[in-house]
Amino acid sequence: MKIAFTSCIRYEAFKEQNEWDYIYDADPDYLFLLGDNIYMDYGIWPFTSEYVMAPKKYSIEKFQTIMEAKYINQFENVPAFKRLLDKMRAKNGFYAIWDDHDFAWNNAKGSLVNKEKKNISRELFHKYTKCSTNYPHVYYHIDTPLARVIFIDNRFDSEKTGKNKRLISEEQFSFIEEKINHQLPYTILSGGITLTQSSEKWSLYPQQLQRLCKLLENKEKVLFLAGDVHYNKFVPKKFLKHLNCTTPPQLISSGMQINLLGLGISADNRHNWGLLEIEENSININFFNRNKIQQKKSEKASTWLQKNLL
Repeated sequence: MKIAFTSCIRYEAFKEQNEWDYIYDADPDYLFLLGDNIYMDYGIWPFTSEYVMAPKKYSIEKFQTIMEAKYINQFENVPAFKRLLDKMRAKNGFYAIWDDHDFAWNNAKGSLVNKEKKNISRELFHKYTKCSTNYPHVYYHIDTPLARVIFIDNRFDSEKTGKNKRLISEEQFSFIEEKINHQLPYTILSGGITLTQSSEKWSLYPQQLQRLCKLLENKEKVLFLAGDVHYNKFVPKKFLKHLNCTTPPQLISSGMQINLLGLGISADNRHNWGLLEIEENSININFFNRNKIQQKKSEKASTWLQKNLL
């Protein structure tokens, strides 16, 4: 079973996105988009009208109009992406989750986003991805032949400060706890942000990270897929002494269609994606960037997974 996964797609920077053809040719069984499927904001003022945090100032009507236009551009006006999407939907293999830029704006927490804007973004996410099995929620699960996959929403109910500081709600934790009980060989959790990498991560919410890890500690063959960070990375299991828990291994792929600094040169462009191949007793990961396969990174990750996960 083959799962292609990636994140961070900015149409405004890449109206032609031929890299989707590589995934098409790899013929995966599933395609997972792990957040920032559109970009409501990017860059700094005055170099762009959609600078970071600009959507916070938009009227409700402007917010909705701009967000829907962005979904139309990405999901309907990019030939290579649409061809892949049609192929994956035909085999019931397309699934997605969101992150900050397709939820509201950079680093947005649900408790600080206008309720109407939250509901608009959720409905537009559902309208164009058509993948949640837990409507109206963005968090949901699917069963594949070899794995139960749980998609985590770390935006809608998140709170940044105070005694209620959290990424996900009690309701979503209960959902995760229920869904990790299954008989399939693998458990895959997929979310917009990583557990331990970059400036936004689960480890900034230590009680919730500990709780998640404790839920998973007796499960075998657990993987965590994530995006957000604009690079590919494998992070092995890690014991967190201060929390007395161990994280599952993380497979991170981010920056399918994004430029890191907006320099307008090819060296600044990111075209990253991953291809996870699993069988009941074997596992392999290949990471790709604009220069095609990242051989050493892929081999190192696959070797660790074969030795320590199976």
